[in-house]
Amino acid sequence: MCGIVGIVASNGTVDPPNLQRMSDLLVHRGPDGEGFLFASGCWDRLRYSVQRRAERGLDNSLIRVGLGHRRLAILDLSDRGLQPMCMPDGKTWIVFNGEVYNHAEIRSLLKSEGHEFTTTTDTEVLLHAYVRWGERCIDRLDGMFAFAVWDDANRRLFCGRDRLGIKPFYYATPNGNFTFASEIKALLADPQCQREADDKAVVGFLVHGNCDYAERTLFRGIQSLPAAHTLTVDAATGGMSIRRYWQLDARSQGKQTDDAHIAQVREALVASVRTHLISDVRAGSCLSGGLDSSSLVATIGKIWRDEPEAAAAIGERLYTFTSCYEQQRAFDEREYALEVARSVGAKPHLVFPSPDDFWSNFQRIAWHQDMPFGALSFYAQWCVMRAAKEGGVKVLIDGQGGDEVFGGYAKFRYAYLASLLRGGRIGVAIRELTGLLRQGDRYVLDIRKGYRYLPAYVRRALNVDSALQQILTENWNDAIAEDSTPANRWWRNARNGNGAGSTMMQRIQVDDIVVDTLPQLLRMEDRSSMAFSLEARVPMLDHHVVQLGVSLPDHMKVNRGWSKFAVRQAMSGLVPDAVRLRKTKLGFAAPDRAWLADDLRAPINELLENDLRCQRFVNVPALRRWYRGSDARVNTESFLGLFRVLSLEMWMRAFAL
Repeated sequence: MCGIVGIVASNGTVDPPNLQRMSDLLVHRGPDGEGFLFASGCWDRLRYSVQRRAERGLDNSLIRVGLGHRRLAILDLSDRGLQPMCMPDGKTWIVFNGEVYNHAEIRSLLKSEGHEFTTTTDTEVLLHAYVRWGERCIDRLDGMFAFAVWDDANRRLFCGRDRLGIKPFYYATPNGNFTFASEIKALLADPQCQREADDKAVVGFLVHGNCDYAERTLFRGIQSLPAAHTLTVDAATGGMSIRRYWQLDARSQGKQTDDAHIAQVREALVASVRTHLISDVRAGSCLSGGLDSSSLVATIGKIWRDEPEAAAAIGERLYTFTSCYEQQRAFDEREYALEVARSVGAKPHLVFPSPDDFWSNFQRIAWHQDMPFGALSFYAQWCVMRAAKEGGVKVLIDGQGGDEVFGGYAKFRYAYLASLLRGGRIGVAIRELTGLLRQGDRYVLDIRKGYRYLPAYVRRALNVDSALQQILTENWNDAIAEDSTPANRWWRNARNGNGAGSTMMQRIQVDDIVVDTLPQLLRMEDRSSMAFSLEARVPMLDHHVVQLGVSLPDHMKVNRGWSKFAVRQAMSGLVPDAVRLRKTKLGFAAPDRAWLADDLRAPINELLENDLRCQRFVNVPALRRWYRGSDARVNTESFLGLFRVLSLEMWMRAFAL
């Protein structure tokens, strides 16, 4: 995993110290090496220079292109893997962040056609693949990646991002130039880029708790290249084109028996985990005690036993990392995590997040995240990443994406019930409702508890929004169109659920994966891991696994009240039943209410009593009155709104907005 930066100066020149400043802000992404490429001269005859540092002594009067790279060495730890990397003729260059898991297969194919390689890196394979297949090379890649290729022959920069958006790519076009980086903070080091909040996007975060929608960011003028897209810049003119190269297909892929579906899921997970273990440095795993991370740890254990050469990165023992809460045991899953660790002979590491540590790191986390985050649970993830770094692990396997891909959220159960009723399958609907009740899901009988899935006008009619939410949103109705809210998209998908050969649940899954839920989770995953120079890998988001999971029939995701039914069945004999058949669900949760209402009351009060940078977005006097009142101790849902305000404030302080 690495950090990349670059500038194509179609209207002016590149300033090397500026590119150095951008790169320096990404040192946490790549502490193992850095390098720069500069192309200078006229567009029809460029000269190339590679530098370890972008020194002031360079003549920048004619520098047209600058690329920078920060290296986190994972494959081929020698200096041969340093970037920017070029083809032997010195005309095609690349800066690359991520992993191409099928690089060995692509390398073999290219070798058969006469290509010669000098490293064992996937970077070199990608570079040769571009030379061989051009922009269509991206169709052949399996993995997580963001990269930029400078093509001298065509005077263009070709950029690409992986299908699920696991690795980040941000860009801006100040004064007709094109500037890109792995993180927004690096772009802000360019004096030509604006350091200004996008007010409408900020309000969208406060309303919905999300700020990762396609190309939008919370900074005016800075955009994200959407997942599964490429971007091409014509250097001479500054013209830019963006193309989607892959789309998730929500339709079921033909009829098969349930046993065949279960076998497919097991085979796909084993195959994905096997490729995600390829590494020349030590690998470990997050382990929350839930089904997703437990399935991955159990699968690692199977590969470790059956194919030791495929799990060489584990070393003599698998390390797992779990967050625990001594004082709030309702959020503590250590008994499940330890059960799974014991079953595979892993060495567990227990992490204990604390409110004081969170508060002291709040602004630092906000800086690393580039944008606000909507829940305290992300701090638990931060602590796990920090512990993995301290434990000597450099690659961390994580279960991110399992809920979206295999149907783990409550809304998928409700969608299944709705589609059964709509289709007149009353008997099956009653069976599923009974199963949900046996699993302890009481929300299904109380529409008010499912408030987040209700359109705004229904929420208002039922008066389900908390007092704080009403305070915070009283002046925002005109800023955010109601049709854009996640709840309204949910109901729109429900109405159209039987169209285009897909079910209601499948359409909502696609929305979660592509638009609403996963993009934010992946940003948090990337920034939390890279803050500690770790490479986080997510086998459940291999695009083959994602396509398989979404295309499964609904009853393989929700069955008699069980969520992620196919995964539970596929993991029979691998994951201990105490975990495989759990009815509770937490993930890397945190005791938001207890911390915000009690443990952190003094520092929060002190913060609210001072001038807030976010005051133009929030009714601060009303917020103060609410937090002093009794409702601030009893209304759990209000803490969602409170934390968003705190997160926004810390973000604005971190970036001096």
